Formats: sequence, structure tokens, C-alpha cells
Amino acid sequence: MPEPPSQGCTQYAVGTPARAALQRRTVRVLQLAVVPGGLAMTSAFSVAALLGNHMTGSETRGALAAVCLSIGSSLAGVPLAALMARSGRRVGLRTGYLTGSLGAALGGVSALTGNYPLLIVGMLAVGTAQASNLAARYAGADLATDANRAASISLVLWAGTIGSVLGPTLALGVKSVFDGGDVDTGPTTGYVIPYAFSVVLFLVAAAVVSARLRPDPLHVAAADGAGRLSLPSLAEAGRIFAHPLGRVALSAMVLAQAVMVGIMTVTPIHMQDGGQSGVVIGVMMSIHISGMFAFSPLMGRLVDRTGGETAILLGAVALAVGSQIAAGTEGMHAPGHIWGLFLIGIGWSACIVAGSSLLTASFPVQRRVGVQATADVLMTTAGAAAGIVSGLTVEQRGYDVLSRWGVVFSLLLGA
Repeated sequence: MPEPPSQGCTQYAVGTPARAALQRRTVRVLQLAVVPGGLAMTSAFSVAALLGNHMTGSETRGALAAVCLSIGSSLAGVPLAALMARSGRRVGLRTGYLTGSLGAALGGVSALTGNYPLLIVGMLAVGTAQASNLAARYAGADLATDANRAASISLVLWAGTIGSVLGPTLALGVKSVFDGGDVDTGPTTGYVIPYAFSVVLFLVAAAVVSARLRPDPLHVAAADGAGRLSLPSLAEAGRIFAHPLGRVALSAMVLAQAVMVGIMTVTPIHMQDGGQSGVVIGVMMSIHISGMFAFSPLMGRLVDRTGGETAILLGAVALAVGSQIAAGTEGMHAPGHIWGLFLIGIGWSACIVAGSSLLTASFPVQRRVGVQATADVLMTTAGAAAGIVSGLTVEQRGYDVLSRWGVVFSLLLGA
């Protein structure tokens, strides 16, 4: 594997004002990219389950369409990490966003033609853009110090609030207007507009990264030490499990992702079955996502001041309480779903910020790309598995049973 380029990086030595200024600029550029990236991703995701359910009449297949976002992200984790190790964060992030744009275009075509397999392929490709959005938080920590690592990660996550919160409301709101307010039985052509939004916005995110993420933060960080950057592998997974803090970090991210994705994937279908409008479902999704991202800076400060374990414990409590509220809420009662999913979002935020910071701090620069990507692959795989199981569980046992399993896994996280 070729060495990452380090020309021009010596002026950014650790501890210099130039290094600190570059770190601040890097975070700002990443924030500018994840805003349209998050809006594009949630716009595509928020209609995927409803569109899949509409096409097939199956809640399981509807959930599978949405879960393909996580599956695609998991599948893309290794090749994107390899690309970043070889060519830097800029090339890797740009590639993910461009692939996501192609996937959104396929999703739009599937809505026009009623082709369910094409929707599956499109959402898998959109998942590649999710992998880029996830990797962006680590890019924000490439040049950070121990004192501000969690804060840097959280600021990148926080920037996604604007796009991610607006995405579901805009997507489902526009869809409802286009189809006269009928989310359940309206024509599938109304779903084209959210996917068209996603195509354009993913291209904007790719353009921001391509034009402004220079010098590449990973190249600068790699110039601090010797040796090649590691790639995701079973060996890297073994290193994570062998490190005490690495195990804690990975467990927090994997379990939080599984609980969040499992419940979030089927809640729109559960609410739709209860007679809720697309606008109400979109508002619920937006509030849930605001819980995931809006409070990230607070989580970052908490982690930097008290340590990751405290934030993970608080996150486990929020996940458990939110899951229990969701379990006791019928589909026709929107407030319970709004509060439950909001708390699940808060819990996810605490666990992801704390886990990402602990994981990054536990390994040297040369190992970070490998362990970070390995952790994200395991995390998104857990989310994908939970999403698939969630559809089957709701069809066979009910939404309340699924949500109570969320309580169980949340308590395991806090144990």
C-alpha cells in the first residue's frame, strides 16, 4: 500500500498555531459537507420504508428497503476506508457522496416505475453516503488534541442537525402535498421529489469536500508518525476487543445503533397503520433526528470533562426510557412516539460521541483508519440486522414487543 502523501504537512506540526487553525478550518469544512449530506440521506431514508411497503404490501419488505441504508453503509465501510488510507479523507468522502447521489437517482426511478428491486439497489448505494457522513466525524478528530477530541467529533455531528432534521419533514410533507395528503394509498410518483432532492444535495456535499478539504487532515496527521495506515480487518477487530476502552467504545456504538435503527425503521409504518399523516410522521422523524444530533456539542463537552463511560451510562438510560415509552404507545398516538424516539435519539448521541472519542483516543494515528472503519462496519452491520429483524418482529409479535427488546439491549449497555 502506498504511503499517504505528506508533502507540505511539516508546517502543521503538533502544538503549532498553524495546526490549531487547520483543525478549526477542517471542522468547519466538514460541517458544511454534512449539512447537505444529512439532508439528502434523511430525505431518502424517511420515504424508503413507506415506499417499499406501498409497492409490496409487506411491512417486512418496507423495513428492508429502509434497512438497506445501513447494509449499504456496512458494505461500503471497508472499501471507503481503504480509499482513505491510500488517498486521504477528501477522496474517500467525495466518493461516498457521489455514490449516494447515484443511489438516490435509482430510488427516484424506482418510484416512477414501481420497481421494488431498484429501490433496494438505490438504498444500498445511498448507504455509501451514510458511510461518508459517519467517517466525517473521525476526520474532524484527525488533528484534534486529547482536550478537544470529543468536542471536535460532536461539532461535526451537530452540523448534521440542520439537514437531518429538515429532511423527513420536507420529504414527507412534499410527498403528502403532491399526493393530496394520502401517504398510504397515493401514487408512488409522489416519492420521486424527495429522491430528486437527495441527488442534488449529495452532489453539493461532494463538491464542498472536493474543493475545500485541503490539505487533507489524514495526510497531515499521518505525517506525525512513521508507517502505513492500517485498513479494516479481523485483526483490527481483534485489537479493539483486546483493548479495555476499545471494547467499551465498540459496545456502546454497536448496541446504541441496533436499538435506534431497529425501532426507528418500523415506527413510521406503525404510525401509518394507526392513521397518522405523512406530515405527522415527518415531524416525529425530525424530532427524533434532532435528538440524535442537536445536542452533540453538549455530549462532547461531557465526554471531554468526565470521560466517555459517564456519557455511555447516561445514553443507556435514555435509550431504555425511550424504548419503553415507544413500547406503550399505539400507532394512533403521536406524542408517545415523538417523546420515545426523541429520547432514543439523545441516547444514541451520547453513546456515539463517547464511543467514537474513546475509540480514537485508544489507538495511535497509524491504526485509527483501520479501527475506526472496522468499528463502523460492525456498528452499521448491527443496525442493519436490527432493522431486518424489526420488520419480522412487528409482523409476527407486534411493535410493543420489538420496543421492549430495545429496553433489554439498552440495559445491557448500561450494565
